[in-house]
Amino acid sequence: MPNGEIREKGRKNEEVVAEHYRKQGYQVLNQNERGFPDLIVLKDKHVLFFVEVKRRGVRLRQEQKDMTPKLGKEGFETKIIDVLDGKIVGIHGSEMFR
Repeated sequence: MPNGEIREKGRKNEEVVAEHYRKQGYQVLNQNERGFPDLIVLKDKHVLFFVEVKRRGVRLRQEQKDMTPKLGKEGFETKIIDVLDGKIVGIHGSEMFR
């Protein structure tokens, strides 16, 4: 799969997850800093947690693994959400970043 297609698929997967939380009444922001989780999930203007969206079977990059402890020290939870064919197929907590 060419790099542009991979990025586009990743953006679509992020939107699937963002929409999942919006339907539950959460606010969701995208953040595209290298290593920073893909989504910020908020409710009533308060950050609840961060989400790293991955296509099922794709591993975290080192900078993504490094970011989670930094966010954890600030009191934030990070989740990994696996997406396959436009559907959420797995939700994991921060233990997956180790």
